[in-house]
Amino acid sequence: MSNKFSKISALWLLLLCGVPLLGQLTVGLSFNRSRYMRYEHIYACVTVRNDSGRPLLFGQRPELQGFILFDIRDHRNHLVPRRENQEFSAQGLYIAPGEVKNIVVPLHKYYKLDKDGSYRIHAYVSHNRIPREYRSKDILIKVSSGSAIWEKTVGLPSRTGDNMDELIERKYSISKVEGERVKYYYLTVEDNGKIYAVTRLGMVLAHMRYDAQVDMLSRIHLLMPVGPRVYHYLAFNADGMNLENSYWKTSDTEPVLYRDPKTGHVIRIGGVPAKKGVDYADPKSGTLTVSDLLEENNRKAPAAPEASGVVDLGAGVLPVKSADED
Repeated sequence: MSNKFSKISALWLLLLCGVPLLGQLTVGLSFNRSRYMRYEHIYACVTVRNDSGRPLLFGQRPELQGFILFDIRDHRNHLVPRRENQEFSAQGLYIAPGEVKNIVVPLHKYYKLDKDGSYRIHAYVSHNRIPREYRSKDILIKVSSGSAIWEKTVGLPSRTGDNMDELIERKYSISKVEGERVKYYYLTVEDNGKIYAVTRLGMVLAHMRYDAQVDMLSRIHLLMPVGPRVYHYLAFNADGMNLENSYWKTSDTEPVLYRDPKTGHVIRIGGVPAKKGVDYADPKSGTLTVSDLLEENNRKAPAAPEASGVVDLGAGVLPVKSADED
């Protein structure tokens, strides 16, 4: 009995690990939008459906080795190289029979997408247990530096308190970038050797001007119009970390930024708090977050993934279909 059980176990192990699967994978690729600011983080969502009838495990053993890779071409059809010593690992990924799995990949971390231009991208999945590679359709994205419309270089406050340490500079700049249908404001925080943050601030509204002020601690304060009477108040430190994020509307007074000329303090004054969904549209409405994706990965989905889907992976970004997806 023991010998018979051992033979059955060995046969099952052979079926699970050693024999190539003859079934299929369905691979989809989506982005939260099709246009990005240069140096902005670009996330891709690879959706894999396992129609093989067998579990698929990406592991270290040769028979379990598999890859999720990308073919990225610039406007000249030149292959975009991977960054040195950076390779996305699918090790540990497990896809049950019939399961749909979403894998979020920070493309900017693994591929050199730092130049302005168009990029045509598809994802492909390979595994030693399946007979061939499976790929998604092509998606077209564009990267642009935009046009700088405001900038200010600041020095960071003394770390020692005696003002004798070396002066460290940072530059804030606001740029306009063409979207699919409208222009967007972006904030970039950088120095001569590093980009600290690239943040999408909101749409450019005709005849409405933003306000930008820097305080005595070299923090930038922004009041961005989002409608005729509604403003988005934001503040960031010199590392690009968001410190303030609130919405205000005009009442008896209009929201404005006030900088004390003696102390350098910057505060927002005037107006009253605006209500989300009433005074302004919820920026996350209709979008899918990383947390949502993780929750979805714990469920089996009966429907095949749609490669033309959009996935929002950044706060304040509304999903827009790529022109390639029509």
